[in-house]
Amino acid sequence: MINFEFSKVRLEYTALTNFKQPYFLGSSIRGVLGRKLKKIVCIKPREECKTCEFNKTCPYTVIFETELYLNMPSKYVLQPEYSNKELKEGDKLYVDITLLGFASNYWEFIIQSLNTVINLGKERFIKQTGVYYYYPFADSYYPLKSFVPRFNAQNFFELRTGKDEMEVRLFPTSLKFYGKYIKAEEFNKDIFIKAVVSRVSNVAKNYGVKSEKIFIDKSKFEITDIKMKPSPMKRWSNRKQKKMLIPAFEGSFKIKGDLNEIYPYLTMLENINIGKSASFGLGVVKTYL
Repeated sequence: MINFEFSKVRLEYTALTNFKQPYFLGSSIRGVLGRKLKKIVCIKPREECKTCEFNKTCPYTVIFETELYLNMPSKYVLQPEYSNKELKEGDKLYVDITLLGFASNYWEFIIQSLNTVINLGKERFIKQTGVYYYYPFADSYYPLKSFVPRFNAQNFFELRTGKDEMEVRLFPTSLKFYGKYIKAEEFNKDIFIKAVVSRVSNVAKNYGVKSEKIFIDKSKFEITDIKMKPSPMKRWSNRKQKKMLIPAFEGSFKIKGDLNEIYPYLTMLENINIGKSASFGLGVVKTYL
């Protein structure tokens, strides 16, 4: 059995000035989340998290520093818009956040931390003006009121496409195997299947149930029309106080053949991303039938 619970919320922001939207929003949003969340919940602000006696239970470390202190994949997944569109004052942009397992219990902390005017740099200001939750089996968003519903990933295994071809779009994605980052020109079917199995297995093992090995029969379909290009993402590290470069690539490909086995996993990935640095918004997956 492969299963895990998740919730997904959408934060709506309104542009307060005219500007060109930064292509990589994830680093800025994550930075604000970390700073504000710690300010809201920390009861020992003068002590380093590393030595704090509450670092295994504090909402800040439990939500934001899961990988560092609990040795688990991040409890939240960012899905920002990847666009360079010109925004005018009053225009909207959106950031989706998936909460894994019991992280759904902390949704109010996360939304409150991001309920502020955010400066995306160079006087590009946005303000949170709406919050919604996502219903995956209707592909719809609804206004969030008093709670965030959870959904079981196991239900995705019941989905069928009725198609024999689909297109998959990978936004900036960082894949690493055996200590080596995958380059755009190295991407192929084998690497993709390994990445799918690795991500779903890791999330299920840490935030749900994984009582069987995931096997995807890659002989049932082919991956064609691969169009990938390097897309390294720059971010500022508060911990290291310097600019960092995340190796990444992006592009699209087509899957042709019997899609019934791979399709449920792709719908999961549309909610939990793929690869490394999902908490920064890397690994966003979109499918088109």
